Amino acid sequence: MLLNTMLLLSGGDFFSRWLEGWNLGGLILVLIGAALIIIEMLIPGFGIAGISGAAAVIAGLIIGSNDPISALFSVAILVVILSIAAVIIFKVVFGKRKNSKNSRIVLNESIAAEATDRVTAESAELIGKQGIALTALRPSGAALINGKRYDVLADGEFIAKDEPIVVCAVEGLRISVRRPNEAE
Repeated sequence: MLLNTMLLLSGGDFFSRWLEGWNLGGLILVLIGAALIIIEMLIPGFGIAGISGAAAVIAGLIIGSNDPISALFSVAILVVILSIAAVIIFKVVFGKRKNSKNSRIVLNESIAAEATDRVTAESAELIGKQGIALTALRPSGAALINGKRYDVLADGEFIAKDEPIVVCAVEGLRISVRRPNEAE
């Protein structure tokens, strides 16, 4: 009654008629529930405020209504409408996003075989070339061969940093190195 009078005096004839027949407890529950839902949207957490807010709104609608059966029916319709809206929003936002950050995680285009063949051919030319270990090879590390830095794999033994190395094998993109023999 007090709320209806305040709304009527503040120019809220529409709200006064809309709230006619409601009790104050139900209205307070709806307002508390709406506040909890807004808090959940602004300060993300574990969903406790959002779930509590939804429960308070539903309880407020049921308690505040003159006819609990029609209130339950209204809540059911509200849940269906919100579910449909959530699905539509989800599909629009996450549907077909080609240029999103997520699409950088998965390679959508195929790599032409020529591109990898060229790299393999260049790497095959390294067999027998000498270089220097840029890092300790235990067994993997980096080496400088022909003025270029390569990721290499030591062929069975530890090779310290700045030691000379020689490329002994290339398998795909894997470059194996060893210490040079005294005879070389």
